Amino acid sequence: MPGRLVILSGPSGVGKDTVIDEWSRINPAVQRVVAYTTRPIRETESEGVDYRFVSLERFRQMIADGAFLEHKDVFGNLYGTPKRDMEAMLAAGKVAVLKIDVQGAMAVIKVRPGVLTVFLMPPSFEELERRIRGRAADSPDVIERRLRVAREEISHSAEYAHVIVNREVGNVVATLETLIHARVDEALIRH
Repeated sequence: MPGRLVILSGPSGVGKDTVIDEWSRINPAVQRVVAYTTRPIRETESEGVDYRFVSLERFRQMIADGAFLEHKDVFGNLYGTPKRDMEAMLAAGKVAVLKIDVQGAMAVIKVRPGVLTVFLMPPSFEELERRIRGRAADSPDVIERRLRVAREEISHSAEYAHVIVNREVGNVVATLETLIHARVDEALIRH
């Protein structure tokens, strides 16, 4: 069975990591494409699980080598989606999930037009704000910046093929499974 490429976007605090973790638990074929970043690792993160943490010099060399499907600067740190890891997952018949922002998603759509795009929406902006403010790690300035960016990202949700409101993780995962199987059925019917 051919692999599937899925973009999962949504504002900070909407639950993208939780959804991907639960989805991969339910369906072992689902794998997150781990992005590279130049930002420092946080206490709660693990190398190779959350991100691949590299120096600015290494990241720039990877850009020069064409290693990224897309890359960008976010709040002064560089982030990039590795092409090789994604291609290996797809070749193995996996569901390769890119957890990327709107800017990254639009860049990927240009080079991979068949990608399944999903925007994860909060139940309400008030709930999203509660989640973002509930993170003890962020300063008031960072919180305000995250809220501003969240509003901007939500304004682009209509550019995605599917918008799913994250009220309950199990329902989101069930919807993602339905979308993946529908896409597989479409591919089989066309050939």
